[in-house]
Amino acid sequence: MFYYILIVLSFLGLVDTLYIYHKNQLPGPMSCPLNSDCTAVLQSKWNKFLGVKNEVWGIIYFSLIFSLGIFYILGLFSFIDLNFIILPAVILGFIYSIFLTGIQFFKIKEYCFYCLLSAGINLVLFVFAMYYYFNFSI
Repeated sequence: MFYYILIVLSFLGLVDTLYIYHKNQLPGPMSCPLNSDCTAVLQSKWNKFLGVKNEVWGIIYFSLIFSLGIFYILGLFSFIDLNFIILPAVILGFIYSIFLTGIQFFKIKEYCFYCLLSAGINLVLFVFAMYYYFNFSI
């Protein structure tokens, strides 16, 4: 059950980050359902890590989690315990989401609905992963 939830959540995160990437490529400001300035967040100096935009990192991250969930369900790469990749990836994704959310609230003082949605998906992924990996069967 956990891996199906993992796949659904990571797919939603992937759709969200692809949307952010697509909208950020278009000219003009990005509209925000929160009546905030998404463009200020997406154009800030904190929108890059190692020279790569955060939405690209999000696409890579959610694609990785999605793929690992599919691989696990299909029994691919059974010679590797994928759990030792999934758990650290989810933890790192969650920590980075907390950092970026803090940047929005305390430094930029503007909010991007789609970035907050991504962080929310990471929060739910983290909670489910902690619940699952610490022997609480779902």
